[in-house]
Amino acid sequence: MNESIFSLKGKTALVTGAGTGVGASLAMTLSKAGAKVALAARRVEKLKETEEKISESGGIAKSFSLDVSSEKNVQDCLESISKEIDEIDILVNNAGTTTVASIDGTTSEDWDTVINTNLRGPWYLAKEWVKRRRSNDLSGGNVLNISSITGEAVQKGNGVYCVSKAGLSHLTRQMALEWAKYGIRVNSLAPGYMRTDINKEFIDSDISNDMIKRIPMRRVGSIDEMDGALLLLVSDAGSYITGSTLIVDGGHLLRDL
Repeated sequence: MNESIFSLKGKTALVTGAGTGVGASLAMTLSKAGAKVALAARRVEKLKETEEKISESGGIAKSFSLDVSSEKNVQDCLESISKEIDEIDILVNNAGTTTVASIDGTTSEDWDTVINTNLRGPWYLAKEWVKRRRSNDLSGGNVLNISSITGEAVQKGNGVYCVSKAGLSHLTRQMALEWAKYGIRVNSLAPGYMRTDINKEFIDSDISNDMIKRIPMRRVGSIDEMDGALLLLVSDAGSYITGSTLIVDGGHLLRDL
């Protein structure tokens, strides 16, 4: 297959939550494929680290402050990206948060925080992005929502997060149905346990042994193992894929979470 089918040259991508972990890795991969990348998160100082890495590798990236739970901030951020880089062709909704608690042990405040960040945020950001593209007579485009295997199966003690990610996967299907007429494809990527700076202490400890044994491949994933799935879904290689959730989990969903 011609490798150019995965090329993102001439495209501009926005990655939310791009300062650390999965988001930073996704941004680097998009840049290496040729895209100009807008990096967005509440903590701009972390974004600058990703921006510097992309610049050092010859890519183009710029950081923007974004709180996906603030409608005004979303609108201002999209306008700033348009002026300072270009209109966004690829929107990656990666920003997320969680709280560890059972459903009956979750406070209203925690519920609102998780749902507003993980579900309402991607909805509003994507909605405003589509509005901009239509007003500018732009065709095509891609939305990639970063979901989770916990959106496909329940997990004890992680209730509101599971609910938010299940909602995000279904929101993906709804967006794909409604926006196909604009030439916009919408998909979601559902990773399993990936080794990041945030969870590496847990993964490298004996506490994680039972969980890892339940993964058929008997190991957690490396962040770069999401690269192929990412590029498939946002490039011309996936031109006839929309409304899908691609699971990257080493087979974890075949067993209990």
